[in-house]
Amino acid sequence: MENRQSQTNSDVATWELPDGAIARLGPGLISGMAFSPDKASLAVGTRVGVWMYELDTMQPVTLFETERGMIHNVVFSPDGKWVATSNADGIINVREIETQERVAKIQGWHGGTSQLAFSLDSRYIAASGHGYGDIYVWHTETGAHVASFEVRVTLAEDERLPTRFPLCFSPDGQLLAYVSGRTTLTVRNLKTKERFAYLKRDLRKSGHVYDLVFSPCGQFLAASLQNPTTRENLEVQVWNIDKETLETTYTDYGGTRVVLAYSPDGALRVADVYEDKVVMWDASRGEKLDTIEYPGKHRTEHRAECISTDGQQFAIATIREIRVWCAGAPAAVPPHPVPNWVPDSLFFYQSDKMLISKYWYWNEGIVFWDVVQKQVIPPPIPPECRGKRCALSSCEELLALIGESGQTLEVWNITSGTQIAELTEHQSLITTVVFSPSAEYLISGDVDGKLVVWGVQHWEKQQAFIGHTDPLRAAAFHPNGEQFATTDGRSIFLWNVTSGEQLGSPSVDSTFVAQYKGDMRQIQRQTQSLHKPPKYLHSITFSPCGTLLAGGLFGGIHLWDAATLEPRMGMILPERCSHVGIVVFSPCGRYLASGSWWNKTDKVSVRLWDVATGENIHTFWGHTSDVQNLAFSKSGELLASSSYDCTVLLWDMKPFTGS
Repeated sequence: MENRQSQTNSDVATWELPDGAIARLGPGLISGMAFSPDKASLAVGTRVGVWMYELDTMQPVTLFETERGMIHNVVFSPDGKWVATSNADGIINVREIETQERVAKIQGWHGGTSQLAFSLDSRYIAASGHGYGDIYVWHTETGAHVASFEVRVTLAEDERLPTRFPLCFSPDGQLLAYVSGRTTLTVRNLKTKERFAYLKRDLRKSGHVYDLVFSPCGQFLAASLQNPTTRENLEVQVWNIDKETLETTYTDYGGTRVVLAYSPDGALRVADVYEDKVVMWDASRGEKLDTIEYPGKHRTEHRAECISTDGQQFAIATIREIRVWCAGAPAAVPPHPVPNWVPDSLFFYQSDKMLISKYWYWNEGIVFWDVVQKQVIPPPIPPECRGKRCALSSCEELLALIGESGQTLEVWNITSGTQIAELTEHQSLITTVVFSPSAEYLISGDVDGKLVVWGVQHWEKQQAFIGHTDPLRAAAFHPNGEQFATTDGRSIFLWNVTSGEQLGSPSVDSTFVAQYKGDMRQIQRQTQSLHKPPKYLHSITFSPCGTLLAGGLFGGIHLWDAATLEPRMGMILPERCSHVGIVVFSPCGRYLASGSWWNKTDKVSVRLWDVATGENIHTFWGHTSDVQNLAFSKSGELLASSSYDCTVLLWDMKPFTGS
């Protein structure tokens, strides 16, 4: 059960939390947005659920659809009564806006829904899938099937699928337009199911259709086209559907995509989206209306955009913020900052009052969270970094980051906010970096399997050698600081930090059979899987006392004796939770936490284990997608988990560990 929060609770980090969690940091990855018909609200669909924002202040007022999350689309009915969502599992839910009660649940496509559209009278809802598949229409209130239209296209070798499959209803609700092929658009009569118009585009300009919209009179259909290779705009076409002819072509838009809407008087509004700006146009008059600028370097930084049905409002979500434009008052809506990418590395610091999180491949991707206030604070350092990982020294002064090129390391002093070293030994992308317990050494590994040991005092290379033939996935120091372990996913090696000598390699094969703890059926399943190729190891860590080495892999958790490298114990997880991506010991060493990857469950598990017995003493269900990393606070009272859903959850450990 989820803890439902009243909309009067202003602490949004505590809304709709899973059991055992005390805070959610971040709204989740944004994937869809929609303006309400009254222009007062903006619905933002994320991997957590749907956040409803008040447009005047850009403050969230409610959160819903969190049972599964992983929202792909959100759309309002024109009468303002319903809101419909689709998720990654292909489920379409229709809810009353006022009560948030679900009135219809529809099974769409298992691969997810590309686009949703309401008819103007709000009676029907139509959807397309992520591919050239059938188009479906349902009754809004009952979810009853109304119509389906077949789409069959065989992809050529190496042909890329479009990013979207748009569709739209005519203003009178009698016609539905949709993409029916590489170069064709089809308009169907919903009542007779007959084809009303068949629009065949020029083969020389056969780009993917990004957006579709009917004119208010219903006679014209506008389509924006995107280059299938470069993902840049080709042109905007306006078709006369009665004559099945191309009426007008606009080619003046140079962004990466174009979003369309018609004003009530029939003027075509165009939002031309670039990497760092959006240019708003009145296409019918060839008039530039406004330019919305925002920080941006790459098109991958854009997560979603939407335009109101009359073209008077536009919103864009980047990995940093949500920007909203309103015609006639472009500065009226303040930008809303949101970390909108995948967090990975996690470190508590400043007596557990702060949390550092590193976000995937995001320039300026280090986020500092105030744990008490549950909000982002200005970072003390301004690096442009990439990669998933960073490392914090035990003294909490040094932060090592993968540089913008991906092949260098930058070391920053958090206290002074200055960069103190740049390390350049690697010629390939760096995948892992970790400080020794005393901060005497820093080790880094790359995709070529190369390991480098750095001396922290003078930032000099101490050792450099090929430790693995495959990319390094993880590394961990022994508490004594004299040894460290590395894994490439297939094997684990133990090394001497000063000499670079390989000390041993623990087995991950069938020698663990006698050490497994868990349900007998699960043990049998795991034993049978050991005869297959080795499972990937994703995480390794030493216990605080240094007696155990733990590894999380596809199949469960393995514990080895850190001195002899002999198997000590294996923990088996339920089959749909068995892909363990991360393991970490509690500060006292009595407990081990593990985070799994998603495998067809509503939520993903974070499990707490008794190290002595191998018992799974508690399971937290909160994230909607893969758990990327875990970190205990130094007191052991909190556990932080980062996820592919683009949030960090803080879990209360006191009821389970007695911290």
